Amino acid sequence: MIATKIGIIIGSNRENSQSGRISNYIHSLLGKFQAEVSVEIFSLQEMKLPLWTEEKWQPDSNLVDLWKPYSTRLKKCEGFIVISPEWAGMAPPHLKNFLLMCDDGELAHKPGFLVGVSSGLGGAYPIAELRMSGYKNNFLWWMPDHVLLRHVKDLFVEETPTDLDKSLSDRLNYSLEFLVETAVAMKPVREKVQKLGIYKHGM
Repeated sequence: MIATKIGIIIGSNRENSQSGRISNYIHSLLGKFQAEVSVEIFSLQEMKLPLWTEEKWQPDSNLVDLWKPYSTRLKKCEGFIVISPEWAGMAPPHLKNFLLMCDDGELAHKPGFLVGVSSGLGGAYPIAELRMSGYKNNFLWWMPDHVLLRHVKDLFVEETPTDLDKSLSDRLNYSLEFLVETAVAMKPVREKVQKLGIYKHGM
């Protein structure tokens, strides 16, 4: 059986971020699935992408050359987990910048599962922001479910999982299973219907 490839996009550019730690935890959950799943990590802290400019539309530009290896890796993924911290009530600008870069079908009509991360009681605004505008020209297909991990520094750190850890893990597993199965189901639909050469921009 060919493994379903899921990309995990870590939306923080901080070193040793909570978003990165949570990505490792989610990776471990995917490793326990009965279905064969492979994981590709996209850490914005490691990628250090420059800001999008119109140079991205010029085929032979330095920006296109820099982006090409990431584009190739993204295109091989069939679904995505997007982990977003909340900075001043917003999704981080470099995460929105990353989504702008994905204009060549890298994410198009592939399911995306949102995970919000907050050190306090926040985390909802980035989810709403990304659902509203984070998909338009990249066509990432947000799943109905998302998970907010509030007071994240206290989660998944005990050797013996707390009741809250268990509850959140159960919910993550539920949503991740939907993501993986949807990724498998959508692949033949994309191959049959998708016409990005004609309909390149969302409405």
